[in-house]
Amino acid sequence: PTPAPTPAPGPSFDCAAGFPNWEVGWSQNKKDWCCSHTGKGCPGTPPTAAPAGAPQHDCGAGFTNWEASWSQAKKTFCCTSSGKGCPGTPPTQPPSLPHDCNAGFAHWAAVWSQGKKAFCC
Repeated sequence: PTPAPTPAPGPSFDCAAGFPNWEVGWSQNKKDWCCSHTGKGCPGTPPTAAPAGAPQHDCGAGFTNWEASWSQAKKTFCCTSSGKGCPGTPPTQPPSLPHDCNAGFAHWAAVWSQGKKAFCC
């Protein structure tokens, strides 16, 4: 007899990642997969508290867009615990560049400083 073909592997998920906030933080696909494979994220499962001593939220996750993407609870937790996401905190900006390589480009050889030439070229 010929052995049955091995089914192609489907998507898999890290069911520990984001588990303290699975109800709103996981996609439906991840909920379905984790429920059927690990018993986590199943409909009707009561919310699970994070283990004692574990942070309630990952304050590094989504920090580049915290103003729009974090829940109020995460903002409060992260502001109190790590100083991130506090009211009045200026939006995160990428670091500014030391030179504007478009400024004076038409006459770069004559007007740019050596530092600007080294940076832009």
